[in-house]
Amino acid sequence: MDLRSERMLSTVRTTQHNFAALLTENKTKAHALCILLASINQNSGRATIVASDTNHSLDDAQSIVFPTHVLLMFPLTHLSAPIPCSEFELPDSLKQYCNHHIVVAMIRDVQGEVIGALLTFVQHNVLNARQHALIDITRQKVEVSYQHELVRHPYSDKLSEQLSLLEKVSSISKVGAWEIDRFAGNFSSTAVMKQFLGLPQIRNVSLREVLSMIAPSDKVTLKRKIIKALKGDRQFSMHFNFRDKQGQTKSIKLSIFLQIEKSKRQGLKIARFYGTAQDETDIQRLSESQHNYTNYLATLLNSVDSVVLCIDENGTILSANDHLSSVLGFEPDELIGQDVRLISTKVQNSDSLSLFSNLSAVFKTCAEKRDVRECLRHKSGKRISCEVSLKPCVIDGQRLMVASIRDVSSHHFELEHFKQLALSDAVTGLPNQHQFERYLGEKGRLTSSSEPLSLFMCVNICNFNEYEEAFGEPTIDYISRILASRFVRVFEDKSSYKARVFKCSRGAFFLHIDQCFSEETDAIKVAKNYANQLQEHVLLPITLHNSLLTIETQTISCTLPTTHFSFKKIRETLAHKPRRVISDQPPSANDYIHIKASDVERYSYVKRSLGRAISNDELFIELQPQYDGLNNVISSEVLLRWNHPHLGVVNPAEFIPIAEENEYIAEFGLWVCNEACKLLKDCQTQHIDTKLSINISAKHLARADFVGKFLAIVNKWQVPHESLTLELTEGALIRGVSVIQYRVRELAEQGFSLSIDDFGIGESNLNYLQDLPIKELKVDKVFIEAMEGSEQKTLLVTSICNMAKALHLNTVAEGIETTQQLDQAKACGCSAFQGFYLDKPMSISDWRDRLGHNSQ
Repeated sequence: MDLRSERMLSTVRTTQHNFAALLTENKTKAHALCILLASINQNSGRATIVASDTNHSLDDAQSIVFPTHVLLMFPLTHLSAPIPCSEFELPDSLKQYCNHHIVVAMIRDVQGEVIGALLTFVQHNVLNARQHALIDITRQKVEVSYQHELVRHPYSDKLSEQLSLLEKVSSISKVGAWEIDRFAGNFSSTAVMKQFLGLPQIRNVSLREVLSMIAPSDKVTLKRKIIKALKGDRQFSMHFNFRDKQGQTKSIKLSIFLQIEKSKRQGLKIARFYGTAQDETDIQRLSESQHNYTNYLATLLNSVDSVVLCIDENGTILSANDHLSSVLGFEPDELIGQDVRLISTKVQNSDSLSLFSNLSAVFKTCAEKRDVRECLRHKSGKRISCEVSLKPCVIDGQRLMVASIRDVSSHHFELEHFKQLALSDAVTGLPNQHQFERYLGEKGRLTSSSEPLSLFMCVNICNFNEYEEAFGEPTIDYISRILASRFVRVFEDKSSYKARVFKCSRGAFFLHIDQCFSEETDAIKVAKNYANQLQEHVLLPITLHNSLLTIETQTISCTLPTTHFSFKKIRETLAHKPRRVISDQPPSANDYIHIKASDVERYSYVKRSLGRAISNDELFIELQPQYDGLNNVISSEVLLRWNHPHLGVVNPAEFIPIAEENEYIAEFGLWVCNEACKLLKDCQTQHIDTKLSINISAKHLARADFVGKFLAIVNKWQVPHESLTLELTEGALIRGVSVIQYRVRELAEQGFSLSIDDFGIGESNLNYLQDLPIKELKVDKVFIEAMEGSEQKTLLVTSICNMAKALHLNTVAEGIETTQQLDQAKACGCSAFQGFYLDKPMSISDWRDRLGHNSQ
């Protein structure tokens, strides 16, 4: 059982009956098969059972092994979905539940760290609302009870842990500890001390037995030193030799401390001796000449401008010079005796493992390939680019390998520097992207791990293009230089708000706040403070041609762990494109949002999970009907949904952008197409006449094989082409390359109807409505919402409908949420209507019922 389990077990044991009663009561309420409380070790995934309901009393030593994907879920949610029991390793007493499911609820301590889990065994893979609420309430009760016990008895379970820790430290350092109670005559010692004496560890040692091992002359010296220490500082050290119980002669350094008591009759008297004993036998065995020669060689090795390691065939580091600390951050004593794989990662610019990972191959290949470029692990966890020279040798019949390691990371960065045009932005003089990457690499190696969070900000100038079209490129350069000078004045010249400023792209400034944080809340406060400084001192209007130019920006800040120090990660996190929203209120010149470190972790988890969404059958579709003016269903939009096994139903607004960034969207589009065609085929079989519309992105059309695969799916299900409408965004057609417009025409020639989704919110160019075979316009919901109480917006929608009629196009009003919006959309001339007021997205079964009800 690990120390974490012992601490939790000792705390729970004091109130075992209270936890058992609590678990038993909630087991009955939640209709659970069994409820267990376990302490979890997140490194090994092993959970030790510490409490259970009264029907499942188990020993403390029994354990359950969690699967890896459940461990990854711990920081993301308090309560998991039901997980099959077959994915866990259960003890024999719980094998009866192998065909059921487990709901994992996280138990945290007062610092918010996960230390345990509440395991609820249920029959089905879906929880009803009452079960979910009861299990979460049980989790909160257990968590509060455990934290209350910790506050009441903070030191009740520390003694055994401290003794175990002291024994381990004593064994590692090869120093024995001892104590003598003078009045009782008792001698106590650690296991290492008994090894020095040559006695079995399980045997009690008497003081008389210990003194018998010391030579008479050393006893006299020892007595004299005790008397002297009694009058002095009451501590001393002594070196002497003795013969242990196994007959071996050992050299010992004895450190002694005296505990004194005062008496009115006898004055000062010794009440207790205690101290340490260190075995110096190996040191004494070295002759004086050998010792001098060792110092001579060590001086030579420490003068070499490279790390020199001596490694045996087992991979154990036998020696290291002092240059190790300047290259890899380790002191020589920290690595001597350790496995060389502690510092190895993989060969640079390759996916193959380090040569140090296969020691037998190292001795064979080092003669053929002397120099290897490796990325070695720094003490901070970062990877250092190194050049490693390997040379085998044999000393005293033992095969050894000498590794000479030279840090070439600075050379690598300099080489990258010369490959790029410059490290500074040509217009503003600020450090550019390449300098930012170097800065992150250096900062990441130096950042302390005690404060793991770092704060970054990105300021995007939203109206650069507008000013460039109005005034020309020289004006844009002038605005950039003014902003750059303000950034430097506010964040680099003043000590109160220190930050490094970089200009990594046109109209985008990056800031790294020059401090680290241990708590997310502290970072958020500082980020808001810096955002206020930006608005008050940097993003002010700029005077040009006797007029003020307003700077419209979107500022995004994020907190990232120091392990994510890379420009690619920061750029992905801060890459949020500003979107203009139509409203009666004047737009805000400066928008600000913050992205938490937990959001970054969830993004990475969702990104990793997307790859298996189709293969694991996690995707499903919903449909939202479209109605005509007589309230008849004329078509339905197919909407993609994702039911994650552990996160539940993930919002499309969250996973669709991630899928588009990582090229999963094309596969998802074909999957939706197949599901839509299959559904149309079923309707065709049941003599139900309806149409479906599916969303097609620019990334779909950019792929050369998309049209062929799409037609193959449609023809496989023998679905009429005219029953499918393909919805494209306005921006994809306007800014799309000619190949995309070519494929749009190709799809139209095959008989598919084409619709423009979110019409009006992009950079409209009405020429494409005449050039491309478009059949339908979907008026974006921001226009529909804006019509209420606004004659101007109503006139705008009416104009769109009149233009569509002139071009023989249908118009669909999106986002209908009120009766007034529906009436106004009809009055403006819209031919079809869609929105929550008419119908929310629904399951396939509900959609079938709605079609049947509508046809009656």
